[in-house]
Amino acid sequence: MLLDRLRRKRSKIPPISRSEFLSIRPVRNPNVKWERRESGDILIRIPLPPPKGLTKLLLKIFSVNASEKKIVIPDKIGTLVWELCDGKRTVREISEILQKRFKIMPVEAEVSLGSYLNNLSKRGLVGFILPEGASERLKKALKEGKL
Repeated sequence: MLLDRLRRKRSKIPPISRSEFLSIRPVRNPNVKWERRESGDILIRIPLPPPKGLTKLLLKIFSVNASEKKIVIPDKIGTLVWELCDGKRTVREISEILQKRFKIMPVEAEVSLGSYLNNLSKRGLVGFILPEGASERLKKALKEGKL
């Protein structure tokens, strides 16, 4: 009974199929600044929100820079994935590139890529262009108040 309740609570977002997942097109957040360094790696600059509870006056008094940024330097695979998240390539295409370049199995590439994209999404660094079927199902779930 408890397990059934937990399953129901977790399944608010309708699951997408594997083929729908592979059809998603990840896209970088255009508001996130990034640059390629001479070494070949990239720097991603993530704006940090001002500290909670401090007013603009306190920020000024204590010389806190409200526009501070967190710098992220992804590894070689992360850099490649970041560059491939252009809104044109699908997860399937990105996965195939990873499989060829790093000689990894399809399942390993898909699972790792899904996890990495999920982390980027949680940080607001990427978004997703969903395939038609998944997009319609999510819209319907929103209308029905299931999300």
